Formats: sequence, structure tokens, C-alpha cells
Amino acid sequence: MSFISLFRHQKRFLNYKVVYKGPFDYKRDHTKAYKYPFGINKSAIEEEMNQINELRQHELKQVSPFHLVWRHKDIYDMAWHERYVLSHLGLHQKEPNLRVVLPNTPHFNDLLWKVKHLIQLMPIAFPDGVPTDRDVGSVKLNTNTGVMNVNPNYKVSNERLDSAKSHDIFYGRYLREYLKWSSGLFGKSLPVSPVIDLDGTHIEKYKRKMQNAHKHRHHFYNN
Repeated sequence: MSFISLFRHQKRFLNYKVVYKGPFDYKRDHTKAYKYPFGINKSAIEEEMNQINELRQHELKQVSPFHLVWRHKDIYDMAWHERYVLSHLGLHQKEPNLRVVLPNTPHFNDLLWKVKHLIQLMPIAFPDGVPTDRDVGSVKLNTNTGVMNVNPNYKVSNERLDSAKSHDIFYGRYLREYLKWSSGLFGKSLPVSPVIDLDGTHIEKYKRKMQNAHKHRHHFYNN
């Protein structure tokens, strides 16, 4: 095969477009099931459209003020304007199926409509009523069913929160030095040299020293 014939063959292959022509009316006049291209059943489409129109005519009595939204498609190979909208909605992370709560307002509904093919939406139900500022800490949202419950038993007491807090002295340089000396691999606790303070008094001395320095530094910066 010469170069010219090969070029003509490739040109014909690239220009050729496969066009599927379904059973039109002029091909199948004896049947009423298929009246559109690609074998679409007109009666089935009419039934589905009638159901959709009936749902649209229903009046919404109890409208949820919030939506539970998540993205079910990968962000890879996505248009820039879709990523821009998803960034405003908080759905631009790489991991899909991350739940986000959005208010049911015209602004957010307009943004959701632009990326409706990428997301799934569920209205949040409030069986115990919409939570207020007093219910902060006693609210639990079920991300699978979309039900938000308000129960005072969920709230953590202030005593437990205070007990869970660690002192600022256990951060930064002091934490590194404390772990260094308590590991037994540095200074007086090296395996090669004899251990002088078997009871760990050098650790307590260094702890008191760093606590005093920490208090002095905070007193100096705060005043």
C-alpha cells in the first residue's frame, strides 16, 4: 500500500461518522410502540413525565431549612467552573462522599443547580426542632439518614473539658526535652555510663526549671 492510498484510507476513516438511525415512522408504520429514534417507547416517557408533573404540583408544607450535600463523583478531569462552584460549597476535597450542611436559600440552591450532576442532596429532618444557641454541644447529625437529634445527654460537662485540657508546658521545647530525658538514651541515663539518679530526680529538676521559665515568659509577654 502506497503512502497516498494509506493517507486516503486514514482520511476516510477519520471523516466517517457512524450515524445510527432508529425505527422512524416511515420504517415501521404497523407498530405504535416505537415512534422515535433509538427505539424509545413514547408511552413510557409520557407516564414518567406525568408522574414528574404530579410531584411538581404537590405543595411543600414542611420545607427543611438545611440540606445535607455530598459529592459522589471524582474531581479528576472536571471543568474549572465546576471546581469553582464546588469550592464555594465546600465540596472541593479529593475524597468523595464528604457530607456538608448547606442552608436552603436561593443563593445556595442556584449553586447546587449548576453542579447537580456531581452531587447528591438530602433534606435534614429535625424531629426535636431546629437547634438554637443553647443546644450547642448537644446536637448529633446522622449523615446516613439526615436526621438531626437534640439530646442534652450528648453535651459534655465543663468539668470533663477542663480535665481533658493539658497544660501549655507540654508543648514545644519542653515536650521534646522531657521525652529526651525520660527515654533513658541521653545524658545521665546512657547505657554506657553509670546511672547516678536511679529515681529520676534529674527529670523532676528539669521539669521545675522549665515550668519556672514558662511562667516567667508568659508573665513578661502578657504584662
